Amino acid sequence: MKKILFSTTAAFIISCFTSCNKNNSNDIQPIGGSGDILLTTAMPNPDGMTGMYYMQLIEGPGNGTTLATDNTNAVDIPYGGAYPLVIGEDIFVFPSYAGDTKNEIVKYRWVNKTLQKAGNMTLPANNSANNIVKISSTKAYLSLAGLGIIYIFNPETMQQTGEIDLTSLGIQDQNPDMGIMIARDGYVFVGLSQMVAGWTSPAEYKQADVAVIDTRTDKLVKMISETQSGFSQPTRPIDPKSIFIDEKGDIYMTCLGNFGMVPGHKAGILRIKKGETDFDPTYNFLITGASIAGEEKTAGFISSIYYAGNGKAYGYIDMPGYYKAGESGYTAISNRAVEMDIYHKTLKKIDGLELSNGYGILVSPYKNGLAISNASSKTKGIYWLNPVTGKINPEPIITTVGNPMALHWFRN
Repeated sequence: MKKILFSTTAAFIISCFTSCNKNNSNDIQPIGGSGDILLTTAMPNPDGMTGMYYMQLIEGPGNGTTLATDNTNAVDIPYGGAYPLVIGEDIFVFPSYAGDTKNEIVKYRWVNKTLQKAGNMTLPANNSANNIVKISSTKAYLSLAGLGIIYIFNPETMQQTGEIDLTSLGIQDQNPDMGIMIARDGYVFVGLSQMVAGWTSPAEYKQADVAVIDTRTDKLVKMISETQSGFSQPTRPIDPKSIFIDEKGDIYMTCLGNFGMVPGHKAGILRIKKGETDFDPTYNFLITGASIAGEEKTAGFISSIYYAGNGKAYGYIDMPGYYKAGESGYTAISNRAVEMDIYHKTLKKIDGLELSNGYGILVSPYKNGLAISNASSKTKGIYWLNPVTGKINPEPIITTVGNPMALHWFRN
């Protein structure tokens, strides 16, 4: 089992395989507070490898006010797993990579402003489950990144119905290390990290691989590779927003470039145009070493991104120039909030936000704008960003105890 490190953790799961099951409907009880906002916070220990994740529902702050939250009503969820994934009114929580929690995926449901546990599915050992894409009301794909397998399951009953074996796509081993998936026009596109003997791809393997699966047959169609840009590791495997579709129907995906840790590997954005199942040879957006308007240091890789429309995306860039001696990605306060123009390939600093650590970096829709997390050395909270002006409120709309990992507003 190869270690997976995506700013927050690196480890593997050791447990046994048991059958799938779901909760009895008579046992469903509201938990984790109440409200329209799902808030996830992280409280890492100093080593960054252990700690606590909390998930809860809260009511939104009033206009012009700051809501102070704590974790009193929160549900403990596995530390070190992928971000909780919201699909409609269902919330899927993944197991920990560290193997210190139950080896299962748990489904919660947002019902009348409450959080209810709605099912679970037990997984095999060493799974590193990290992403779900819903194909229909009765069919979804779950990537088991530690095994090179995609589970096919019913997201309503939480019963496994099949699997897709991608182990043949692995280089130097039997695992291509699936990242994030996206569905379009009868196909699912799966980013492949291709990690070998650790959490990076080989120094000589300077390419981005994506598996293409036919959702009508649940069969692998092909693996496509982009080899001209030097980009590697398409999609950030804990972040479902690292691959997205714009208004034109084109797919864009971020590439991590081995987190800047392997010389010669580059980070950037690639595209698969609407109606195509191959990379667009006319497009690549280089991030490694790129200039950021309003920022003196150059970019490393995209650590988070949210596409807001009209070619504009918002998120964070990990900045190697801000690392201090002895720091690594999950402890450094090195992430700069930026506006990205994916059409014109430009980056611009978002004024008013301090550098953040790698836990408080997500962006998501909120009311008529965006919520952007920030975990600086001064304040930990969530700010409101106006996508029309690119400006943020000077004060956070929500403050947190712990790092503000993610926010989802159910009224979108």
